[in-house]
This record gives sequence, C-alpha cells and structure tokens, in this order.
Amino acid sequence: MKNLIIILVVSLFFSCNETNEMVEQFNYQASIEFSILNSQNEDLLNPENSNHLDETKIKLFYVINGIKQEVNNPNYDYPRGFRIYKHENEYRIGVTLNSNELTEKPITYIQWNDNDIDTIEVVFNRTQNSVLQNMIWLNGTQVWERGNNTIDPYFVLIK
Repeated sequence: MKNLIIILVVSLFFSCNETNEMVEQFNYQASIEFSILNSQNEDLLNPENSNHLDETKIKLFYVINGIKQEVNNPNYDYPRGFRIYKHENEYRIGVTLNSNELTEKPITYIQWNDNDIDTIEVVFNRTQNSVLQNMIWLNGTQVWERGNNTIDPYFVLIK
C-alpha cells in the first residue's frame, strides 16, 4: 500500500508542468441599436402600433467581396442578424454588423421595407484577441467613435 501511495504521488508531480498557459478570451463588438419613430413620435417597432414596421419585411444585407448578400444564419439565435425587443418604455432593434476582415470599412444594409434602406459602415480595431467597432457611419455621416466613448452605439431614427 505504501508503494502504491508513493507511485501515485510521484506520478502527480510528473503530471504537473511549469508553463502557465493562460486561457485567452476574445472580445467581439460589432452591433448597433436603433429606436424607430415616425414624425408623430410613434414607436414603429411596437407591434401594438397600427402602422408598425413589419418585422418579416426587414432584411439585413452584408457586402462581402463586393457582393450584397442577405444575412441568413439558421443556426444562430437571431438568424437574420437582428432582434427586436422591448427596452424600458420603447422597442429597439439590435443589429449585428458586418465585420468582414477583408474590407477596411465593411458595409451593412438594413432594408426596412421595399422603399427604405439605411447604410451602415464600420471601421474595426482588430487585435489577436478582439474585434471592436471603432467608428460608425450611418448613411455616409459619421455618428459614433469609440475614443473615450464608453456608451454603446444607440440612435433614434425618424421614418
């Protein structure tokens, strides 16, 4: 029995090594949120509003290798790249942005209906452990920059 304990203790010491391998974590931030109102200040994402935006007609497109592709990831929680949810007293849409690393400023199109499309362009800061949105343009106008800004990108759109 004594020999068995010695063998177990010795094998325990040999199984340990001196390298301190750190588990690396990855930080990914590529999203934006909107509230959508009309000129009468009605929430167009609220399904109880009679003239709300039809969620089934909202489409998200990424430009990848110069080709506009509709977002469709059936295995994702939000396969169409967005989700509409209630936030306090309003509804919001959270959009996952195109973060294609082959493009300096990836483009995302949000098609609200057959007649209304918004364009979002993003510059990312990429490191070994992160992809972080650094600057965001909405329809050609820069609307957000990281810098010292710790506020997540959120905007109210009037439609």
